[in-house]
Amino acid sequence: MSEARERETPAEESRLLEDFRLERWLASARSEGRRYGAADTGFEDWTANGASARSGAGTGHLSAGSGYHWTQRAQYAVGHAINRYYAAEPRFRVHADIGELVDYRWPRRIEDFDSEESYWAIKDRIAANLASFFASNEYESERPVVLYEQFAVRVPELEMDLSMIFQLAWQGKDGEGLHLQKFVVEYDPDVLEGYRHAARVFCYRAFGAEPSRIEVYTVLGGERILLEAAEGSYEDSLDYLRLAYSGMEEAEEQRSCSCSRCRQESEPSRSANLC
Repeated sequence: MSEARERETPAEESRLLEDFRLERWLASARSEGRRYGAADTGFEDWTANGASARSGAGTGHLSAGSGYHWTQRAQYAVGHAINRYYAAEPRFRVHADIGELVDYRWPRRIEDFDSEESYWAIKDRIAANLASFFASNEYESERPVVLYEQFAVRVPELEMDLSMIFQLAWQGKDGEGLHLQKFVVEYDPDVLEGYRHAARVFCYRAFGAEPSRIEVYTVLGGERILLEAAEGSYEDSLDYLRLAYSGMEEAEEQRSCSCSRCRQESEPSRSANLC
């Protein structure tokens, strides 16, 4: 029995809750049937291929025909634009061409959008909204303390690791916690609520203080949304993540058990015969 418990311990300690998977699960109820490879973060593949903890920019890319919805591709382009803009020295940012930054990783397949008109209209709107945000950002003359970096921290209360990709984080004023800024193409209140709880727990465990502010910017609508980081208790956020993780595990088990196609794909000898 003692040997069995020893074998179980590593599995328990290796439990990992990743923010992009949490967002994908939360978004799936709204977008059933759409592939959410990176949910609303839109940066999973880039981070996995290039960016790592405290490494800044990455070099990964989304391949054509990979099944991503245009919103994920647009989110990916937005991520690269923001990273390139804030990686520059503050005094040089005034010379940045925001349209060019957005175009750097903008999807090339017009047919992925509703129409050619919407393809160009969405691109122009995102570029204009980003330009407006950059010009009005209170930290325009500063460098972010975190710029598209991935971190992981142990959360003892949950007996799991929590991994998060932070787009932008600035040092709070007067010794306050970090000011987090997040950019989304699709506005989904459930996804943002999950992000709020995860960011709160992560910052407390990793940096010793809860975030002072969590600000979300919708690049299509041009709206700023302030999430109340301290709404409810810290224990409420722990409970949220605990229940979310259980729900994600249950959903994964249901998919693996009920999908006959996936069961066939898991058999190498028969996979070549699948449509």
